[in-house]
Amino acid sequence: MRPLRLLPAVILLVAACAPPTPAPGPAPTTVAVTETGPASISTVTERPLREPAPTTPPAESQRFALERARELNSYEIYSATGLEFALINEGVSREDARWAVDNLGEDWNENALEAIHELNQFTMNSRAGMLRDLKQGGFTQEEAQYAVDHAAIDYRENALQTAYWIYDFEDQMLFDDLRALLIEEHGFLPEEADWAVENMYPDAVG
Repeated sequence: MRPLRLLPAVILLVAACAPPTPAPGPAPTTVAVTETGPASISTVTERPLREPAPTTPPAESQRFALERARELNSYEIYSATGLEFALINEGVSREDARWAVDNLGEDWNENALEAIHELNQFTMNSRAGMLRDLKQGGFTQEEAQYAVDHAAIDYRENALQTAYWIYDFEDQMLFDDLRALLIEEHGFLPEEADWAVENMYPDAVG
């Protein structure tokens, strides 16, 4: 299983991966067309000439960036933004990193799905917590939601483990307060919080 690569700082990531400001292109070429009319009237119409953009093969730097993107993505779980950031961090230009990620052909939904299962190995997240962590890792809202919707995760069990963890640090906490904390602070659904509290110490809960 590929390990999950989390981003060091969302602000730095966004700044590094912002699309470059395009350089101004050349002014359009125009042709003056004179329409012949009555002797006293002369009309001139200007129309821009559009030349088709030439199709050029990728540059050497782009080919290198694409190959490196494949290598990185083969042994760690990346979002598109995270992979772009990793390439830039290795010295690839912003333009080449963006080109490589765009041409990698990766299914980022599946990467998000793999990432959520990896997260579940070392967190006790609710759905809301998973969404938050995936988005902090650079996945889009849609990709993160896809992962949450398709992941085989028992969130009731996550709520139970979170309840034990809270109870260990909050001595003598009332079960009603614990339930509220699971819902309001950790994002579990009411039915998940109810199940967790009822199954912590079954003999102690009416």
